[in-house]
Amino acid sequence: MVQRQADAEGGEIGHAQIWRLFKAAYLEANAPLLYLGHRLSDSAGGQRIELDLHWRGVARCLVGAGNGPLDAAVAALAALDYAVTIRSYEERSLGPSHHGGDAQACAFVELAGPDSRTGYGVGIDDNLVTASIKALVSGINRLVG
Repeated sequence: MVQRQADAEGGEIGHAQIWRLFKAAYLEANAPLLYLGHRLSDSAGGQRIELDLHWRGVARCLVGAGNGPLDAAVAALAALDYAVTIRSYEERSLGPSHHGGDAQACAFVELAGPDSRTGYGVGIDDNLVTASIKALVSGINRLVG
């Protein structure tokens, strides 16, 4: 993506433009899946999630259960008839917490779609679970889009 942009402009591009390309590709894409929010609760031996989102412009509330938040989210998203598998997951802090809780979390996922194609997603949020779900949504948007 960066190379294509550099080739189109006929030279090198700076860090600010690389960040804009990254944000557009991973953090701001909101179609066909747009994350609106979630509610997480403990259930027998795992977690239950209710995901509020738009799928192809239609508001949906999906429910799933799993051994943790991401497993539950993947189970919920299976109702969209676009099942994914998480192949890898990582999380990082975007900096130190200066005031007890103001650090941002960044989550990265590698997904395999139903056709075995792989794609990547990134999510950033103050809450680690929310960042992880945003990464999942980002990855699905990149696979489907």
